[in-house]
Amino acid sequence: MIDGTKILNLPVIIDELLNNRYILFPIHVNEKDGEILNNTRFAKYKDLTFSIKNNNVKLNGSLHKYHNNGIHNYNDFHFSELIDVINDISTKFSIPIERTYLNNIEFGVNIEIPFTTDELFKSIICYKETPFHKFNIIGAKGIECERPKFIIKIYDKGLQYNLTSNLLRFEIKVIKMQFLKQKNVKIQTLHDLLNIDELNKLKTILADVWNDILFYDYSINETDLNARERLILSNGRNPKYWENMHPDSKNFKGGATGNEYKKQRKKYYRDIDNYKKCLSVHSSSNIQKNISELIIRKCDELLFINNEIRDKCTDVLNSLKNSKKGQMYILDIGDICPIAPEVKKRVCLNCNKDISQKSINAKYCSKKCKNDYTNPLLNPRNNLINRIAKLNRHTKLFADEEFFVFTSVQLDMLNSINTINRL
Repeated sequence: MIDGTKILNLPVIIDELLNNRYILFPIHVNEKDGEILNNTRFAKYKDLTFSIKNNNVKLNGSLHKYHNNGIHNYNDFHFSELIDVINDISTKFSIPIERTYLNNIEFGVNIEIPFTTDELFKSIICYKETPFHKFNIIGAKGIECERPKFIIKIYDKGLQYNLTSNLLRFEIKVIKMQFLKQKNVKIQTLHDLLNIDELNKLKTILADVWNDILFYDYSINETDLNARERLILSNGRNPKYWENMHPDSKNFKGGATGNEYKKQRKKYYRDIDNYKKCLSVHSSSNIQKNISELIIRKCDELLFINNEIRDKCTDVLNSLKNSKKGQMYILDIGDICPIAPEVKKRVCLNCNKDISQKSINAKYCSKKCKNDYTNPLLNPRNNLINRIAKLNRHTKLFADEEFFVFTSVQLDMLNSINTINRL
């Protein structure tokens, strides 16, 4: 599932990397006078490329190809194999994976489809308002859609490696890690790729992106359509139509909060709904739905985890424990992830609700509880305590406590949590 990665600042000791027995960094020399040039030095190992320039080390390449000795990435790449790869590169190159931040990451699936990729490419219109463009990578043909924070790639993996099957690659290349953060995916480091829960979120992203792609069915018989339907489908299958229809808030007075922008945006989404409804009525194709199911099924297969895989990840994490300071790990059922040292459970001072997930300085679960606890005008326990304290401030022959008579409710207040809700 995980494929390409890019790391712009690899936290390794350069001298140790230069002397690593698995890689060789050639030195650039001026042929005329033999002067050593301060050019970027490169080394490759199983499709991973290390580059050193001054005091900076970069790393990029395919983790999937690494598993296959840098030869190919057309087979399935399971979570258990990803564990092996991360452990291997961490061990061989002394990479502290918990401090190795990812700058780009590619994730996707290879799925075998029952028709040619040409049929699929022809039926794809755009992703939301952004059109797809043709591209070629080492003999493979396909299409891609470039968004500000990620790129969607759909291409013929079978053609790329001269396979006999119709092997489709559907992939998302994250070019700004903020994209994952916005999707509530907590993947920042190489270490985070050992978290099965976060990888499962990538499955959801793949499926959602695929389902948001607009398709057209060219087998529709237009003679069966009325004039309105012909117009809807004619406009809808033209990617330029959606590109021009999509409103840009920068072009409207008041920006995204302006009434005119909201009006145009509403019309844009209404047109998309009308197009999808019209298409569903007249199309007999299930290409999008069927491939969506194949994507989810393949992700589940790649991310399958059993006791053996859990044990393997435990071994990897334990082997890395010595390089961490106080960081402990736990493997739960269906879950592999790092956790912080156990924190003492904290509860709201007012209602006893668990607030361990809140800020360390939090004392209450809500503003209402804070008001109930601290507001003396609302809190009868505070009023009662203040009355006793006021009487005690005056010097008397006998202590007032000897003559205090409390009701059962007042005694309960004095001996319980400070709350108005107990009355």
